[in-house]
Amino acid sequence: MSDLASSRPSPDEPNDRALNPGAGGGHAPWTAEPWTTDPWQIGAGQTGDGYGADPLADVIADLADLAADPDDPADPAAAAAAAAAAAAARAAPVDDVEPTARTISALLADTATSPAELADAVAWCYDDEALPLLLPLIHHADARVRRAVAQALPSVLGEAAPDDTVRALLVLSNDPDDDVRDWACFALGTQLSEVDAPVLRDALVVRLDDPHDDTRCEALLGLARRRDGRILPVLQERLARDNVFSLEIDAAGALGHPSLHTLVRGHLSGWDDDVVARVCAALRLTDPDGVGDDLLDGLAEWFVCGAPHASDEDRYWWTVTLQLLEHAEYRAPEIAELVHGRLAGETRATSLMLGSRLAQLAGDHGWWRWTPTY
Repeated sequence: MSDLASSRPSPDEPNDRALNPGAGGGHAPWTAEPWTTDPWQIGAGQTGDGYGADPLADVIADLADLAADPDDPADPAAAAAAAAAAAAARAAPVDDVEPTARTISALLADTATSPAELADAVAWCYDDEALPLLLPLIHHADARVRRAVAQALPSVLGEAAPDDTVRALLVLSNDPDDDVRDWACFALGTQLSEVDAPVLRDALVVRLDDPHDDTRCEALLGLARRRDGRILPVLQERLARDNVFSLEIDAAGALGHPSLHTLVRGHLSGWDDDVVARVCAALRLTDPDGVGDDLLDGLAEWFVCGAPHASDEDRYWWTVTLQLLEHAEYRAPEIAELVHGRLAGETRATSLMLGSRLAQLAGDHGWWRWTPTY
């Protein structure tokens, strides 16, 4: 995932999915198959309540570093070590020390750990080594833990292949809890937007009719980022309504279909200040005439002024460009080529432009002028 993609919000703060009452109303593409969304194909065994009775048993049994005798789960030394490690994990200042794989291991090994305590540690974990500990937790009986897992999985993926993580998130995208489905669709749709496979897209399509607004919108945006044509009639119908969600506007920009331009224009007012730039970006991205000469001229001038060392006042058009590329990175070659043409004869500015993040993103999407430097 590029550094322009959406970052994970705080576990205590929901995504911005503002409803507008309206004035006018880094992973490579991946296609491993076959897949199943049957939770019992992933991790724990099945029980009558739909979740594993003890999904952590195998994981805890393998925590040899926490037990004096790993072959004897009743060994007093093992129990004492686990309790001490869990106590140390609880004693660590949450604001100063992020939970690690060892923290999670200790909490899992301690029978006194509450679901709320485990969920909090999981949600704030960024340690790649925690991935195998978190995957079985998709079957945890407490929805708070499952939600935390959906939040954390993209952050602990690291350089691992995304197979198991995506499988787990597919299960969570069908969870009975609204918040769990919401976070799973955000992870699949946006945080892992460079991972693509038919079964992933199909799982998001299922969620387009989800009764939960946030989940439905995250699925829509995830499909728009992949430019899945099945969402065009869905967006046309939703944007024709008087009230729309900001993520529906984002999805229109990500898809970039010209038929959505007039519909987006009908929702330009009534937004909070932090959403206005996103709405304006969607308007440009759906414009059948392109992203706008004002932007292209301003961006060219920014490079002439010495970008990225230009003054803050000159950064405006660069900021606008980044907003466009936030959801439509595939438009980078188009923007880069048009700006390059405006810099004809400006050797220094052209050099700056060809070494910029814009040129790199354009190169990632096939722009022939960009040459990678190693």
